[in-house]
Amino acid sequence: MPFTDNTRRNVMKPWTWIIPFSLFAALWVAMPGAALADETKSLTVTVYNHGQALVNEVRSMNLPQGKGSVEFTGVAETVQPATLQVRSLSAAEVFTVLDMNYEYDLVSVKALLDRYVGKTLRVVLPDPRDRQSTELREALLLANNDRPIFEVDGQIYVGGYESVYLAEMPRGLRPRPTLVWLVQNTGPAVQDIDVSYLAGGMDWQADYVLKVDRNNERAALSGWVTLDNQSGMAFEDASLKLVAGEVNVVRPEPARLRRDMAMAAPMAGEAMQEEEFFEYHLYSVPRPVDIANRQTKQISLLQAPDMGLAKKLLARFDRYPSPGMGLIKQGVAVFLTFKNSEANGLGLPLPQGVVRAYQESKDGSTLFIGEDRVGHTPKDAEVELRMGEAFDLGVERRMIAHEQTGKNTVAYTWEIKVRNSKDEPQRVLLEDVVQGDWRITKASHVYEKIDARRVRFTLDVPPSSVQDQLVVTYTVTTRF
Repeated sequence: MPFTDNTRRNVMKPWTWIIPFSLFAALWVAMPGAALADETKSLTVTVYNHGQALVNEVRSMNLPQGKGSVEFTGVAETVQPATLQVRSLSAAEVFTVLDMNYEYDLVSVKALLDRYVGKTLRVVLPDPRDRQSTELREALLLANNDRPIFEVDGQIYVGGYESVYLAEMPRGLRPRPTLVWLVQNTGPAVQDIDVSYLAGGMDWQADYVLKVDRNNERAALSGWVTLDNQSGMAFEDASLKLVAGEVNVVRPEPARLRRDMAMAAPMAGEAMQEEEFFEYHLYSVPRPVDIANRQTKQISLLQAPDMGLAKKLLARFDRYPSPGMGLIKQGVAVFLTFKNSEANGLGLPLPQGVVRAYQESKDGSTLFIGEDRVGHTPKDAEVELRMGEAFDLGVERRMIAHEQTGKNTVAYTWEIKVRNSKDEPQRVLLEDVVQGDWRITKASHVYEKIDARRVRFTLDVPPSSVQDQLVVTYTVTTRF
């Protein structure tokens, strides 16, 4: 039997906030004269690289005759109201939206109590005569900032309480974000309504797994779309499309939430369908997908089980030459390169993302060997991935001559030693950036002028000790 004012009862500590569920249930009752959304007939989510998504949904809806209001629930919390578009697919000529409201004042304990500030309510308070009991009292809610402050029997009460009883549900609170339209309809009562809007909090990128053979000549590449949904809404049985490219947006994207959700397990599936779209590329998942809120989901993008690739060892130097530089030690970077062509088992425009490479060791264990970020890569382009630095290779250089040969002309000579501590010869590329208007007047090895600022030596470096390292010298004359 419910207890009344000043009724005592035993309770367990600590005090908790409890508001009867029946009050929340009242929020699901339709507004007077409002028509509620009915069956979803199609749902398409198009996600962009910059944290936005275009949501397009077609619903069969019950509409009022003449002028009336319609509630459209189930929209993303990050909806951008200014981008909302509504049209009837059944009777466009007799259906008009007169105004649109986005109502997102959501029900919560704080929101409920905020609306009762200055009003009388009933609250279950500790019994001052018996610490193990409570009593139901009428109180005036004075404030609801850090914690509620009550006036009880003319005295100010600040302290613990068990629960609050409210006389009625305050108007304007909703259990979830809702679009409310004022419409004019002289057509059928049931129509298919097409609704689209942009929402923030959704992003995607491509993640690739590259499995390299022991000879560094063949590899298998698999691509996965990593989709992050922080929009505040789940999408069920949605057609998913992904736009790759740099789409310009005028306003900043909504704030992203911390990614503390579980990673969905990758599952093999059909290859995505790719097409050119405006100046971008569009990827469509060939099956409906479920996208939970606060979820990171992975979907198969591509599978290239056998393609050719090459390993490149490169030592690049791009510092401005100075006679006081002294001995300079350089590492040798390791790159994996391949061509994104049909002849090489690929040929699909690759969205930007991270490529993680693996290789089997002698005992058959698969080990991580490095990762790199790849930009949007068109068909037939070369892909170059920096894996790290070679352990057994090193380069030392020193400037052994520097001379001012004219008013604006300088000549200098580099001596470069290349160490190979492996048991087999290694092909190493030395690539130097040269300043000014330059020419090489003398060189110990064949070189290639790549462009206006770079020279490259391609060296087959035999196994070496400290005493018998391969030595390259060259002299540059440059005019500034």
